[in-house]
Amino acid sequence: MESLNSLSVDIARAIDHDASVDLWRRYQRGERDVFTRRLYTLKGQQTFDEIKRKYDREPEFHTAVDRYIADFEKLLGDVARNDRDKVMTQTYLTSDTGKVYTMLAHAAGRFS
Repeated sequence: MESLNSLSVDIARAIDHDASVDLWRRYQRGERDVFTRRLYTLKGQQTFDEIKRKYDREPEFHTAVDRYIADFEKLLGDVARNDRDKVMTQTYLTSDTGKVYTMLAHAAGRFS
């Protein structure tokens, strides 16, 4: 978990905010396979590769990532129940916490 916490700040900076907003809107409209490396800054691409490697090789990190993803998805589900226009959901997804979720879920293969 400590490893994940230390990566969080790097992850939030590693995602291009405008690209994040655009990709989440497209994904919510039903487009799939929109999450590509284009989402990440050059440094972000390196961070993504590091996370993917750790996720694939380190069981403890894998478990921590899965827990983070599950917790964030539960939060999104709770928010979505009262968010007809999806403004709050979009706000959560494009926040720093949402950016961490995006990269972790992407590295874990959730958007494939």
